[in-house]
Amino acid sequence: MLKKNVPLLVSAIGGVIIVIEYFVKMPVLSTIAKEIQSWTVLISAFLLGIGMTNLLLVNIRALAAKKADILDTVVLVGGMISMFVVTAFNTQFKQAYEWLFYEIYAPLGTAVFSLLMYSMASAGFRAVRAKSLESSVFLFAAVISMLGVAPVGEVISKYIPVTYDWLLTIPNMAAQRGITVGASVGAMAVSLRVLLGIERRHIGME
Repeated sequence: MLKKNVPLLVSAIGGVIIVIEYFVKMPVLSTIAKEIQSWTVLISAFLLGIGMTNLLLVNIRALAAKKADILDTVVLVGGMISMFVVTAFNTQFKQAYEWLFYEIYAPLGTAVFSLLMYSMASAGFRAVRAKSLESSVFLFAAVISMLGVAPVGEVISKYIPVTYDWLLTIPNMAAQRGITVGASVGAMAVSLRVLLGIERRHIGME
């Protein structure tokens, strides 16, 4: 019972202090809130170390049980260890760090985003088929947006750039604000559930 109640109590007390300190400026609360935030950063750093250790152990066990490809495991674990070492000792391995970051990590990140953009373009192509009212509106907005950005749009009609600006500043901004408000309300609801002890999945309880 103690293992269940202590994490819930710590989460509730820490969350309440952070919330109250945001609205009520008191020196004592500010000091406690800064201390809690410092501990949060420290715990997060330890969690990264635990995650790296867990990843290493999982891959070693999978390799020993012949459930993983040796090349993939060596590349993954070797890259993780190499990047950790050159980052932790950045002064001694400055050239190695810059080479790994700019010549390996950055191109891989670009390749991943390129694949993501291809997937988004493919999904967009399937979505712009005018099969319903919603897809027709989406198709119209997509065509106007592409023509509004391209110089040929103004050549076709002077109203296309104007329509594009209106779509960008009015409906698009309204949708973005709606999504932001909805996400904020959802975050508040989840935070309230954590503070009240209703949400317990963050401590491994259903």
